[in-house]
Amino acid sequence: MSKKLSKNWITLLILALAGGLVFKIPYLKYSYYDALIEALQIDDIQLGVLTSSFGIASMVCYFPGGWVADKFKAKNLLCFSFIAQGLLGLIYSTFPNYNIVLLIHIAYGAVVCLTYWSVAIKAVRLLATGEDIGKMFGFWEGGKQISGLIISYTALAIFARFDVERIGMTWILIIYSSILISIGILLLFLLKNVESTEKSAISLKDMFTISKEPKAWIFGLMVFTAYHFHIGMNLITPYLTRLFNVSSTKASGISMFMLYVVGFFGAAVAGTLVDKFKSTLKVVTYMLVLAVLSLVLYLIVPVNINFTFIIITLWGLAQFSNFAIRGVYFSSLGEIGVPKERTGLFIGFASFIGFIPDTYFHMLTGFFLGKYPGQFGFKLCFIYMLVMTVLCLLVVSYLKNKYKIEN
Repeated sequence: MSKKLSKNWITLLILALAGGLVFKIPYLKYSYYDALIEALQIDDIQLGVLTSSFGIASMVCYFPGGWVADKFKAKNLLCFSFIAQGLLGLIYSTFPNYNIVLLIHIAYGAVVCLTYWSVAIKAVRLLATGEDIGKMFGFWEGGKQISGLIISYTALAIFARFDVERIGMTWILIIYSSILISIGILLLFLLKNVESTEKSAISLKDMFTISKEPKAWIFGLMVFTAYHFHIGMNLITPYLTRLFNVSSTKASGISMFMLYVVGFFGAAVAGTLVDKFKSTLKVVTYMLVLAVLSLVLYLIVPVNINFTFIIITLWGLAQFSNFAIRGVYFSSLGEIGVPKERTGLFIGFASFIGFIPDTYFHMLTGFFLGKYPGQFGFKLCFIYMLVMTVLCLLVVSYLKNKYKIEN
C-alpha cells in the first residue's frame, strides 16, 4: 500500500468515526421512540412533525450545500459543523418547550446539510483512487456504524441506569453533544485538507443549470424511493414494543445492534461487491430485491409474541440490505459519468430531491399509527414502504440501461 493510499484510508477513518454521530440527535426516535415521547410529553404526530421539520430544513439546504462543498475547504466546514451540532444538542438536553425543540431541529437540519453532507461525500470520493471507490464508500458508511455502535451502547447503558426516562434521555443528549464538540475541535488538528486536483469553475449559476440534466433527476429519484425504506426502519422499534411486548431498553439495544453491527456488514459487503462486479447499480439492484422480500414478509408474518424472533431476524435482513444500498449508491456517480469537480453540486441536487421523504414521511407514519393504533397502522406503513422500494427497483433498472446506452 502506497504512502498516499495509506493516508487516504486514515483520513477516511477519521471521517467515518466523526460521521457516526451526525444524525444521532435529530433521529433519536430510531432507538428511543417511546422514551422520547415520554421525555418531551408529546404524541406520535408531534414527534413526526419534529423529524419532518429537520427534513424540511435539510431539503432546503441540500442544494446550496452542494455549492458550498465545491467552494470552501472541507476541513473548515466539517469542524464548524460538528461544533455547531454539539451546541444545539446541549440546548436540546434541557428539554425546553416544544417550539424551541422544533427550532432546534430546523437549525440542526440547516447546519448538517450546508456544512456536512455534501462536503463529506465529496471528500470520500476524492480520497478514492478509482479501483477502490466501492470499498471507500462502503467502509465509510460501515465505519460510521461502528463508531455509532460504541457510543450508542455506552449511552444505552447509562440510560438503563435511570428509572426516569426523561433523565436518561437528558444524559444521552449530553454525551452525544459533548463528543460532537470534541470531534470538531480534534479535526482542526487531525484532518488534512481534502482538495481536488481538478480546477473548479462552479458558479452560483450552475446551481440552477444542473436542474436541466435528466441524469440528476433520475439519480435523485433513485435516492428518493430508496430513502423511504431507510427511514421506515425506525418503525420496527415501536412495532416490537407495542405489539410484541418487548421492553423499551431491550428494543433499543436490538435496534442499535441492527443499525451498527448489521449496518456495518451491509455497507462493507456492498462496497466490496461493487469493486468486484465493477458496478454499483448492479449491487444496489440485488440489495433492493432483499429489501422487497423483507417487507413482504413483514406483511405476512402474524402479530403474535411467538413470532418475535422471526420479526427480529427479518429486521436483520432488512437492515443489511438497507445499509448496503445506502452505503454505496453515491459511489455510482463515476459510473454514470459525473465529473469530480461537480460532485458537490450533483450530490446537493440529488439529495434535495432524494431526501424529500424527510419532510412528510414521519408525519404520515405518525398519522397512521395515531389514527389506526395497533397492527393495521403498522401494516399501512409497511405497504407504503413496499410500493416505494419496488419503484426504486424500476428506477435503478432505467438508470442502469441509460448508462449503458450513453457508453
